[in-house]
Amino acid sequence: MDPDTYSTWFRGHPESGDIIFVCKGSPGRVALVPDPVSFCIAQDMVALRADPAIVNHRYLYYLLMAPDTRRKIENMHVGTMIPHFKKGDFHKLLLLIHENIFTQAAIADVLGAFDDKISINTECIRLIDQHIAAEYERVLQYASIIEDLENVSEFHNNRRVPLSAKQRNERPGAVPYYGASGIFGYVDEALFEEPLVLVGEDGSVINADGTPVTQYIWGPAWVNNHAHVLKGKTISTELLYYAIRRSQVASLVTGAVQPKINMRNLKRLQLALPAPKFRADLEAAVNTEVTLKRSFTEENRRLTATRDALLPQLLSGKLRVKEAEKIVKAVL
Repeated sequence: MDPDTYSTWFRGHPESGDIIFVCKGSPGRVALVPDPVSFCIAQDMVALRADPAIVNHRYLYYLLMAPDTRRKIENMHVGTMIPHFKKGDFHKLLLLIHENIFTQAAIADVLGAFDDKISINTECIRLIDQHIAAEYERVLQYASIIEDLENVSEFHNNRRVPLSAKQRNERPGAVPYYGASGIFGYVDEALFEEPLVLVGEDGSVINADGTPVTQYIWGPAWVNNHAHVLKGKTISTELLYYAIRRSQVASLVTGAVQPKINMRNLKRLQLALPAPKFRADLEAAVNTEVTLKRSFTEENRRLTATRDALLPQLLSGKLRVKEAEKIVKAVL
């Protein structure tokens, strides 16, 4: 982003240590601004800045993530179609803050140890994807063929079942509930339990660079009707994922208000694939690296679950910092 745009286009310029609070769409989602800062915020977000004499900024971040705080925020939502949190209502959001600033920092350090490891794993996943993509392009240079997506994949859209937020809340569990662009909750039963490629069908369907919104998933999963569900047919599901995620889909998108890629259009997406004689070696390399990617992802899920279990106990004082530090050492 050029300096003029940075200084004039956006209303908010966050600083390192600020907390980004989403006010519209999914109100209450928070993120900690990293160092260095390389982004601005739009009108549906605010940057919260902690007073260091009163509260540790990372402690405040975790306090806003706590289940009790989330419930308070949800009870303050307005709007039916698109819920939002009014910026003028922050003074009504009452938080119980530990009076000792050093204890706040200690709690933040314990929880932050999990997030630090999650960040490292996430960067490893990004590098794996980057390396596979580069290797894919390298192999394409030797010899490639063009295939319609329907010729190399199977669609399993007929197995999808949408659930409302109320229905999901009535059947809590550990199975991820996937939509067009990610996990939107957890339920008690799986519709799928195999490696799959999800491609956004409506809503979030296309990235800024013209590529489709894609997900590679495995294990127990429930998928709603906002994502196409595919498996590899003449190529592995893993290779299918990397072939789709590099493709351009702007010409397939319909809908002025709600972008959509219907199944008929998606089936005719043309994929550039390595010629068969080069494909076996690439498949083997991709599968090896995807196995490593899955291990990092699964570790992140375990770390996130442990952090989320410790968070309310630490903030409420039910779990002492020294006891939590022992858990951190055992897990990390």
